Formats: sequence, structure tokens, C-alpha cells
Amino acid sequence: MSNKSFSNILIALSCLITGVSFFMSNILNYGMNRFFVEQGLYVILIIQFLLYQFLHGGILHMLFNSFFLYLFGNQVESLIGRNKFIIFFILNTLFVGIALLFFARGNTIGISGFAMAILAYIFLELRSRNNPEYKSAGIFLVINILIGLGGNISLVGHLSGAIFGIIFYYLLHRKWGKFYG
Repeated sequence: MSNKSFSNILIALSCLITGVSFFMSNILNYGMNRFFVEQGLYVILIIQFLLYQFLHGGILHMLFNSFFLYLFGNQVESLIGRNKFIIFFILNTLFVGIALLFFARGNTIGISGFAMAILAYIFLELRSRNNPEYKSAGIFLVINILIGLGGNISLVGHLSGAIFGIIFYYLLHRKWGKFYG
């Protein structure tokens, strides 16, 4: 696990952009929401896609997501390689962002959707290796999705992230594996 891992870069960007939001709170309006697309402001929609995952609702939100990325993002990155991990992140950003645009009811911020994609990937990887820890990962995944049923936590963000993690795992192992393995 290198200090220059892409996971660690994502953590640094989250800290930087969330830190900026403490001084420029209007940047939080660039979380994923329908406002800009409904207004036909498509350039700003692109800005939303670039920012929504790096914005957090406070220090604890950012720390929990960063800790998760540090522990598990780095593991998945070392398993699949940096380039595939970057593709994983970019495609997840698009998938979760589109799901949020169509199905979420408010402004959504945070990298939790990618964290759930990572967790879903880990669950499937452990299961494929007959590692008994897959059950714990599965329980943790379900709990984190169900957390979205209450409060200010995005069910759409968590669920769509988990769905994308499953899709990416199978794409990587079923289709791409024929080309790279």
C-alpha cells in the first residue's frame, strides 16, 4: 500500500474539498441533485459529477469515509491494480451520480457510494476464495445499505454503489478476465 495509491489520493481530495466547504459553504450546493440538470445548466452538472463524492457533511462523515477507503480501498486497489481501480472509481462515480439524479430526493454528498462498491467487491472476492470472512463482509454491506433507510444517509447512494460494485466485480472477472488472464 503506497502513499501514492489512488485510494489515498481520493482521501486527500476529500479532505481538501470538504475543508474548502467549511469556508465556502455554497460549494455544498454542488452535491448531486436535480437542480442544475432541470435548469439546463449542463456545465455545472459536470462540476457536480466532479465534486459530489468529495464533499462531506462534517468532519466525522469525512473521517469515517476516509478510514474506510484507507483500509479497504487500498486492499482492492492492490488486488486489481491502480489502473483498473481508477476505472472502477470513475465508472462508479457516473453510475451512482446518475442513480442519484433519477432516484434521490435531495442534495447528496460523500464518497459512501464508492465505499459500498468497494465493500460489495470485497464480499464477492472473499466469497470466491471460500474465505469465511465473506459472511462478515456481507452482513456489513447489508447493514450499511439499511442505514440509508433512516436519517440523512443516502439509501440511493449506498444501494447504487453496492450494485455497481457487484457489476464491476463480474465484469472484471467474467469478461475482462478473458483478455487479461
